[in-house]
This record gives sequence, structure tokens and C-alpha cells, in this order.
Amino acid sequence: MELELSNKIFREDFDHNFFSNHFGKQYLHKKNLVNNFDEIVSLEILDDLLSKTNIWNNYNFIMMLDQKKISYNDYSSLSFDITGSNNRPNVNKVQKLVSKGASIILNDIEKYNSNLLRVADELQKLTHGRCQGNLYFSMASHQAFGPHFDLHDVFAIHFEGKKIWNIYENIENSPINHPAFRIPPEERVQRAGKLIDQVTLNPGDLLYIPRGQYHDALASEDGAIHVAFGLTYFKPIDLMSSIWEKFILNQFMRNDIKQNSSKEELKIILSKFSKEIGNIIETDETLGILENNLKNWPYPIEEYSIKNLVLEGTRYDLSKTVKFHKRDNKSFLISGSNEVLVPSKFEKITEFIFSKQYITEKLLMSEFKDISRKEIIECINNLKNMKVLY
Repeated sequence: MELELSNKIFREDFDHNFFSNHFGKQYLHKKNLVNNFDEIVSLEILDDLLSKTNIWNNYNFIMMLDQKKISYNDYSSLSFDITGSNNRPNVNKVQKLVSKGASIILNDIEKYNSNLLRVADELQKLTHGRCQGNLYFSMASHQAFGPHFDLHDVFAIHFEGKKIWNIYENIENSPINHPAFRIPPEERVQRAGKLIDQVTLNPGDLLYIPRGQYHDALASEDGAIHVAFGLTYFKPIDLMSSIWEKFILNQFMRNDIKQNSSKEELKIILSKFSKEIGNIIETDETLGILENNLKNWPYPIEEYSIKNLVLEGTRYDLSKTVKFHKRDNKSFLISGSNEVLVPSKFEKITEFIFSKQYITEKLLMSEFKDISRKEIIECINNLKNMKVLY
């Protein structure tokens, strides 16, 4: 069940204060921020999503109980569908674990819910980041995760029940997905530091937590649901993969370093290495690559609109090689050195068509109410036969 939302997802804009004082720096709780939150996610919508059994697997359907991950085999079974035999979450096993207090985590949830996709799109536009959302369903007093930090900014939107979030004093410095930042749970508890705030999220609330900020959460009511939208941004280290070819094509970078090189020779090599890196990076071409990466960093988010296409009717695109030209009170179609006179009864329609990027029969009928449908279709067919419309 997915409903069409009003145009405005958030009740208020993220103002200058958020971006100057909180974005990338400090957590922020925004109460009652999300419009029509119950139309985006609810227990009923969650049931509907979970019932789409063929989309779930051991990557995107995770279960936790009291901070321990449950083995996928403990809540899945062999399922047969059009794709063949697959291990899918088993309804009875999942529900039995939930009744014992287990949490459900659905990764990449925005891919399966168009309303959540709209929220992700809005967050990308606000932050210029790359967005991915995970849904968390929790039962009261059972915690999925202890104190931890995320490798991205978190925009947590709450949809059902209540959940208390603990915010700790310490922030890891610019963590990334690398073994150096995989800290055992016991050590995370120590590194989190003192508890500095407790935030209670109600449906419609948003909690922003910057990358690296230690936190955890605990549902205070059964059936709490929130979606954590993770936002990542382009980093200097990401540029390396985009310009790696430049290092490969640089002859110095491909040269062997002699095993018996003296310390002085190695210093010269390092100096040359530094200079060559500078020569590669400090160019207009690399600047253009960086600008292009920043521009195209957010995920492209597009939705189908088959309904609108049906309402609009068959669409005809206009040839880019044919021009409409008027001369001596007559109209012509010109393609290269070829020129065709437009019949007088089709002049108005043809001129209008050339003012658009595409046309439909319904659009022409609406624009030319005094011209019969038969005549409009005749004009369209003539232009199609001449390869003007396709």
C-alpha cells in the first residue's frame, strides 16, 4: 500500500541554522517534521512489504536479538518460485522470533517503497549526498545494537511507536569502510564516552546524527519503526579511483625501483614521486574530473509514471534534422538541401508541433479544438511518413 504524498515531505525547510551549526558537526532532533508519515511507513505497510517474499534475501533481511545477529538459517527456508529455489525468510519463523523480542532490519528499503524513495531524493537534494535507507523494526526493551557510530551521516525518521536514542560524547574522526575502523563491541562501549543526551522519537520526528557520533537506541513500545537514511559525500580518497588511469599512464609510476638503491637514491625517488603526483593532480583536467564527480555523486533517482503516459497517449518525438521555415506567406519543411511545402490546412498544426519537443494526439486536440480529429490524425500520419515524427 503506497499512497501519493503531498508535494512537501517536510513540514519546514532545513534552515540555514541546521547547515551552519549542525550539518557534519552536531546531532539535532526535529519534532513533528514529516508530513503524512503514516502514509510512508506503518505496521500495515511493513506487513505488505514483508509479504513480497521474493525480494528478500540474506543481505537485505536481517534479524537481531539483544545485540546479537540471528543466523539467516534460523528464520529462512527453501522457497520455490519463478526464479527457482531460493532461501527466503519464513513467515512463521520470523514471526516467532519477533514475538520473542527480535528486531527486523530491511536494507535498501527505499528501493521497494516509492514514498521512501521520494524522501531519499529530497535528502539528496538537500545535502548533495548519496542516500541509502534501512528500516528498523523493534520490540520494546530489546536492543539490536549497543553504542556504535556510523560511517555516514544519519537522518533517522520515526514512523511507529516510541524509541529512545542515547547520544554519547565522543565522535570518531572521519571513519570510512576500512578494517581500521572496525572496532569490537566491547571497545566501542569504552570509546563512546559519557552519555550526553537522551532523545525520544515519536512518529513524524527526525533525528540527525553526524558521521562518527556514538549512539544507540531502544524501543520503549512494541512495534517501533524508523528508517535510517545514510548520507555519504564525495571525499578526496574517492578521487583516487577516478584518476587512477592517469597514474597508470605516467611512466615514472611504472618504473621499477632497484632493490639495492641507497637511502639518498630512495629520497630522490620519493621527491620525484611527490612531484609527479602534483603534476597529475594540479591540472585543469583533474579539476574537471573532480567537479564532474561532485555533480554526479548523488544516486540518480527516477520513478516510473506509466499512469501519466496512459493518460497522455502515444507520444511522437520531433526529428532534429528537419526545420520548419516560413517564406513568402508559405510554410516549408527543410532537411539539408530538400524542401517540402506544407499544405495550408496543416500549417498551424505543423508550426505548433515544431514549437514542442514532442507531441501527442491529445495535446493537439486540446490546442486545436476547431480542427477535426480526422484532420489532426491525417497531419500526424503525413509527418510520420516523412520521418518528421517518430
